[in-house]
Amino acid sequence: MSRKKFTLFYCLLFTTSFSFAQSDAWPGTWEMTCNTGKGSSIIHMRLQVGAAEKSLLYPASISLQCDSFTADYALLLVKRSGRALAISKNKYAITEKPFSLSNATFFVNGIFDYSRDFKGNPVLTLNRIQTNHNPALKTDTLGIYRTTAETLLHFLKETDIKLTRVNGIPWTGNYSDRITSPSQSPAYFGLLDTINVATRDGVIDLSSYNKNDIVSASLNGRMMQEQLYLDRKAYHDEILIDTGLNILVLFAENFDNGLPNKGKMEFEFGKKKMKIDFSRRDDSAASFIAAKLYFEQDKSKETHFQEYDNPDDKKLKQNEKLIASVKSISKQITLAVWDDAVEDGDSISVNINGKWIARGFPVKKNPQFITVTLQPGSNTITFVGDNLGSIPPNTSVLEIIDGKKRKSFLLETVPGEDNLLKIFYDIKPD
Repeated sequence: MSRKKFTLFYCLLFTTSFSFAQSDAWPGTWEMTCNTGKGSSIIHMRLQVGAAEKSLLYPASISLQCDSFTADYALLLVKRSGRALAISKNKYAITEKPFSLSNATFFVNGIFDYSRDFKGNPVLTLNRIQTNHNPALKTDTLGIYRTTAETLLHFLKETDIKLTRVNGIPWTGNYSDRITSPSQSPAYFGLLDTINVATRDGVIDLSSYNKNDIVSASLNGRMMQEQLYLDRKAYHDEILIDTGLNILVLFAENFDNGLPNKGKMEFEFGKKKMKIDFSRRDDSAASFIAAKLYFEQDKSKETHFQEYDNPDDKKLKQNEKLIASVKSISKQITLAVWDDAVEDGDSISVNINGKWIARGFPVKKNPQFITVTLQPGSNTITFVGDNLGSIPPNTSVLEIIDGKKRKSFLLETVPGEDNLLKIFYDIKPD
């Protein structure tokens, strides 16, 4: 390959990879047409993928059309990696006529793998789970529709399914906003309803009823365990969830000898214990089980002030030194000042927003307290050293207190130099 051609190929490959990484490639419409070779039967399949929740949970629908048969099914897709979506075991029939495929749609089960064809078009390839689970479809009871039903069953079970992307418009059907909300969902898609937990710190135990089952586990899209071999002895790990909504997913990675994976995950947050388990009937032979965890931080238990990035902090005078810039949600805070070394006669003066609230304030061994009332928005508290004491420089400890929130600073004040503490009072906290 010439250098010019190699460079062009590399640039195209880099551009393709970069664009896939930077944008969500899954939402939109994907289609395929299959000529069955049996008479004039042609099967048209359409997959429509909606916008994701937390870039992980994708509501979707599958449409099938063959002869007089038409159907639409709702399902859930979960991001397994940058190029794979795990498919929910269950597909809920939104419409299905003139007969039902029952649970034969189970065969569209496993993952959709992202790639590109020789023309560069995005393609989703179905990689099926190999399992002895064999949904029954009694075609002999369907009369004149028997041939069509058998054609569809063979397609779902045996045909190589490759869907080409038609457009990138996210699906917004009647069920698109309900599939990722278990309390409103028309069926169980392997997603548990939101579990509220009281702490961010948790532990998980992964084990299996089978020997050498393989699972992967992710939290908010980040793999915690990849291709982990399990047995009856539990694998133990600690996890830390984010504030707000979290999505914990257990993926089944093997179905040896056609046997369903029987891995399970037990997780505990504080006193709350939960379990997701592939041996459950509803999750047997599924490719994933997902759980929503929600942690809402108790503002009353916060012990740290939130730092505040104020662009004006950089506009200091030559004799000014910024010691901190923080945010408060209380109108009144308390300042505690003391000398943590030797009490040597130091004194300071304190000014807030241009008004003196303490002049010649003696710095003693024991803390002394000043209550400060903040105005909405930005506040500047200035600490001025009145003298150098008997042991220069004028040093003291400042602590700001707001209920259980505390933050301490070391003040070194000399005449002519001001220490500034900036506090943004947020009257409508996030």
